[in-house]
Amino acid sequence: MYRVRPSRPMAVFGAVFGVAMIIFVLVRFDLSEPFTWLWGAGALAIVVFNLWAAFSPRGATYKIGEDHDTRDEARSR
Repeated sequence: MYRVRPSRPMAVFGAVFGVAMIIFVLVRFDLSEPFTWLWGAGALAIVVFNLWAAFSPRGATYKIGEDHDTRDEARSR
């Protein structure tokens, strides 16, 4: 099983971008609107997901299973 995740710099950039989105929504939108809270929750999810992918040893965005092909076995002989 292989784990695939973004590079650490790209994941950190995604987290910084998510923080910028949170700041933008707090400054530009009315906090009494439900859309504001939905936007903020989505941006917070982006931050958490990207930080998890960047700094967790098991922080994979998806997994790729290994397929044992007969051609691979023939090459190894």
